[in-house]
Amino acid sequence: MRTTTLLLTAALGVATAATTMAQVYSANVVGYVNQDLVKGWNLVCNPLENQENNTVVGLYGNNLPPGTTIYKWVNDGTVPVTGYVSTIFVMDDFWMPDDFTLVPGEGAFLLIPSDAPADKYTITYVGEVQQKADSNMKVQAGFTMISSKVPQAGLITTDLGFPAADADTVYTYAGGYQNSIYLGAAEAWLPEEPTIQVGQGFWSLKGAAADWVRDFDANAE
Repeated sequence: MRTTTLLLTAALGVATAATTMAQVYSANVVGYVNQDLVKGWNLVCNPLENQENNTVVGLYGNNLPPGTTIYKWVNDGTVPVTGYVSTIFVMDDFWMPDDFTLVPGEGAFLLIPSDAPADKYTITYVGEVQQKADSNMKVQAGFTMISSKVPQAGLITTDLGFPAADADTVYTYAGGYQNSIYLGAAEAWLPEEPTIQVGQGFWSLKGAAADWVRDFDANAE
């Protein structure tokens, strides 16, 4: 398994160090992820457990231009699927609604307006790495917009352990869609196995719900 793409920093990883006096250790690992966003549509995710409850105010604050809108697709396992929910950045830390969250494991479309003053915006996610049971998640049947709960890049099944079954399809987006379908009998993806980057969301179309089990332990990697 590729672990070199796990983006952690020693400077921010003080939660894993022993205290000087008591030699008490914590299982928490803190890190940061930088991500470049462009005008138009970006399919993103929050790769770390944010200290401000994963709200858009805590994640993005004033770091994006006014008019930026975030859309999540709600699929809670019921029929019919609810559809999109959204929030928009107005100005000065004011998002509407401001309690809108993006938690690790979710994906979202982030739309930067075409009249934004810059062509690219770099945002920084800061928070804890999801580990052990917290790194696992349920992938619902049908269409879901999701992401890896672990800030790790790699091939979606080979490296990230995505629970693909026959005829499941994954759609990635970078200015346009690319879809890959899993052929269960051949244990292969057509046309190729998708590569997922840190901070990248994607669409999953599954015939049946499944558990995405990582049991990830950053201290053991």
